[in-house]
Amino acid sequence: MLAWVKKQSVSSWVAIGAAVLTLVAMIIYIANSTTGYMTGSKMDALPVVFSVISIVLLAALVATSGKLNHWVITVVMLAVVVLLSVSLAVMINARTDVAGDQWFIPGMATAEKGACLNGAIAAAVFYVISIIAVVVTAVTSKFEKI
Repeated sequence: MLAWVKKQSVSSWVAIGAAVLTLVAMIIYIANSTTGYMTGSKMDALPVVFSVISIVLLAALVATSGKLNHWVITVVMLAVVVLLSVSLAVMINARTDVAGDQWFIPGMATAEKGACLNGAIAAAVFYVISIIAVVVTAVTSKFEKI
């Protein structure tokens, strides 16, 4: 195990970090969609599915580091960025009414909507940071030991 840890490049560690951040964003999204103000509404499963696919692709990329062609790594990174971006967009789209009520309509702001919006913002921040980490990994794209 220690040999595997020492063998990983910086890109591999950033990809692992992106997968962990995606997992955190997905957990926050699920919690935000099933509790509080959003309890009665239907949760969109697309961000969860796309997040899981992204985590699996990143894990596969790290597991096969040094064994894939450069264009395969590029395609996987592009797919992960697209999947995470769509997850973020779907999550934001489902929370626009809450944000509108909370920020722009006087008298409609409640503590429950505020808590829902705070959770959505936290999930969005984790998705954005994971997208940035994947882009950094794609730019460096050295999955062999430096």
